[in-house]
Amino acid sequence: MTNDSDKSFWHRYVEFYEHAFSTIGHVSSILEFGVFKGDSIRWLAARFPGARIVGCDIVPPQPSWPVSPDIGYARLDQDSVDQIRRLFQHLKTQFDLIIEDGSHKPVHQRNCLVESLPWVRPGGLYILEDIHTAHPQHPLYRALERASVVGPLHLLLALEHLHANGAALDEDTIERLTADSLFSRDDVELVFRQVRAVDMYRRATLPHRCYQCGRSDFEYGTLRCRCGANLYDEADSMSALLHVRA
Repeated sequence: MTNDSDKSFWHRYVEFYEHAFSTIGHVSSILEFGVFKGDSIRWLAARFPGARIVGCDIVPPQPSWPVSPDIGYARLDQDSVDQIRRLFQHLKTQFDLIIEDGSHKPVHQRNCLVESLPWVRPGGLYILEDIHTAHPQHPLYRALERASVVGPLHLLLALEHLHANGAALDEDTIERLTADSLFSRDDVELVFRQVRAVDMYRRATLPHRCYQCGRSDFEYGTLRCRCGANLYDEADSMSALLHVRA
């Protein structure tokens, strides 16, 4: 199955996702934040034929976006919690799969995560793509108003760490996750209550081809494309798969 989105050729997320898809049963309803050129929506329609798909973006539908009776589009700003809430209240749908692949700004990732989780059906899957933008080395993290803050990456790493150690979310942990954070106490408790497991992905290989020029004749000695693009940044190609409690 071809996939022209950067999910496949740059991040190589798709190879990791397939196992998770096989664990959530029949998928009939999908929502994705971030449409861009429409390649991801096109891939989802082919991967889950017959599923109802909603693509959300800050811009109106574009000529390049796929058109189908099973595909709908909604316009919203991820900076607005009210707009995200109104979207779900309007759709009134429990989704089998929600993918956040929008602006990649940590605050927007937080907004979508907290507002979307209650709308993932029990046993469903929430994917937070490009979570590396909350890595301390990433420019979008460094652009936050505060120099050090708990973002989506930190929160989900903490959740996975506690689960792996069989530890509960105690008062001390809540305080440490909310003292200087994008997340409130209610947010943290919601995520820990709704999510039974977190799978973290980080690309450890080279991309299939360069996102900047589309070529694949790389300079292996410098881990750069011949166009100059860095192929192996520390803060790149990270995704979190959240398995919602059944």
